Amino acid sequence: MRYTVLIVALFYVFFADAQITNTGEPRSWQLVSKKSIAPAVMQTFDLNKIKAEDVINDADRTKPWRFGYEFKVNLGLNNSGVWDDLPDGSRIWRLNVVSTGAKTLNFIFDTYKIPRGANIYLYNNDRSDLLGAYTNIFNRPDEMLGTWLVEGENVWIEYHEPSSVKGQGELNIAKVIHGYRSLTSVEIQEKALGSSGNCNQDVECSLGRDFDVLKDRLKHSVAFVIMQGFVCTGTLINNTNNDKTPYFLTANHCDAGDESTWAFRFNWISPNPSCATTDSSADATINQTTSGATRRASNSKSDMKLLNLDGGLDESWDLEWAGWDRSGQAPDFAVGIHHPAGDIMKVCRDNSPLSKITTPFENPETDMWEITEAGNGWELGVTEGGSSGSALFDQSGRIIGQLAGGFAACAGTNDNNREDQYGRFAVSWDFGNSDATRLSNWLDPRNTGKVTLDMLSQELTNGGGVPPIDEEEIIVYYSPEEAIINLSNGANKILEYVIFDLAGTEITSGRLTRDDEVIDMGDRSSGMYLIYITNTTDGTSFTKKVIVNKGF
Repeated sequence: MRYTVLIVALFYVFFADAQITNTGEPRSWQLVSKKSIAPAVMQTFDLNKIKAEDVINDADRTKPWRFGYEFKVNLGLNNSGVWDDLPDGSRIWRLNVVSTGAKTLNFIFDTYKIPRGANIYLYNNDRSDLLGAYTNIFNRPDEMLGTWLVEGENVWIEYHEPSSVKGQGELNIAKVIHGYRSLTSVEIQEKALGSSGNCNQDVECSLGRDFDVLKDRLKHSVAFVIMQGFVCTGTLINNTNNDKTPYFLTANHCDAGDESTWAFRFNWISPNPSCATTDSSADATINQTTSGATRRASNSKSDMKLLNLDGGLDESWDLEWAGWDRSGQAPDFAVGIHHPAGDIMKVCRDNSPLSKITTPFENPETDMWEITEAGNGWELGVTEGGSSGSALFDQSGRIIGQLAGGFAACAGTNDNNREDQYGRFAVSWDFGNSDATRLSNWLDPRNTGKVTLDMLSQELTNGGGVPPIDEEEIIVYYSPEEAIINLSNGANKILEYVIFDLAGTEITSGRLTRDDEVIDMGDRSSGMYLIYITNTTDGTSFTKKVIVNKGF
């Protein structure tokens, strides 16, 4: 068995070729001639029945907001599409999917396993919307993948396989999602971007001089989430290591499909905002998307779910990791940033005191913050279906909860003065008796005991981050033939190391009191591991990523 071990500084783990760039183009676009193909045509369905169900479900904020109808299919490399051989010895597989009347199409792979050098693009028939490239970076142990949305009813999936890895790819599409409610720019002129109510405020609208500076950073932490045929909102959240671990907070009731098939879009922000008017928001040209997540913790007591985003985040996206407050103290005022009804990013503000309530939202009863009806609800904006899972921020810009449900809505360009409920962060922090039900072990991995943490940019600016060891002094290298990691202690300091897998399970640990240490990874399965190295003298630390890859 051949092993390959790759060492990369953790700072770059989530930024190196690990996200969808939406650049380049499919190889077939360069071909003068290629094989003809019969499209895979989806059956018709009763859209009126679906819309009637949505009237009921949209009023139930305990359910995610639905935008798409799900077709179960079985479309793979061996039973559908066509192959074309290219002059350089590589080949492409193309599949054409048509679902009449769809505003968007997206796809769920139940087998996604492609070798290094291969890639997948998705595009519509007139080539006006291109998504990709998806690469081997998105390979997961469960072999699942969910794509982002492609506009239109006629979409192509194209897989390119270099000659050096011919026959090594495995692909199968299990679900096609027919988007019958538009979440993109297809119908801007028909106010598709205005799918939320007219009282909503785009995130670029002012919330007041006491919060606008914070908001202008926090908006970069928020993502619009598609869960097969449903949508929610969530937020990148900081941890006490201040190390850009891609933790993502949303609601437990955002539960449509396995998290491994979810896709995320950041910075969907209108450049020409609508501030509680009937005017449409202008669409954003930015399309920063990634796919795939692993659940770290969840519970119904505070309707909390914490994910690790697995597909990569690009440093050029200028993202923010929001801070938090686990004290349970009521804030002076509260702010929400979210994507209501699958719309472009919005913001809301409540200046009234929050109430602590316990309600049978989920089983067991859920502990909430309530934007109170007695306080006349939100002063600016509201939330709607699709806002579920979005963070509630206090006056310092720290997360104190995530949206569970409520009755807030628009009445024209005004709100209806109704209440909303958010699961309380203080309850999420230490609920239950395991890492799988609470936030504390993930967001405070070194057990610092911090009660509050600022957003990452503030932590780094104010010196709140842990200063790194000079990584040039600590050399990590490997022997691919033996799958052995060698640690060289050039710092002449007493160092401790711990190796974790991506589930957070400790694999091994030790202390570097001599010049070199050898760690045998030969008995470990393929996957990613993290080596956390600490200077025992001053507490400084850094982390490196290890990828053990058997086969490809």
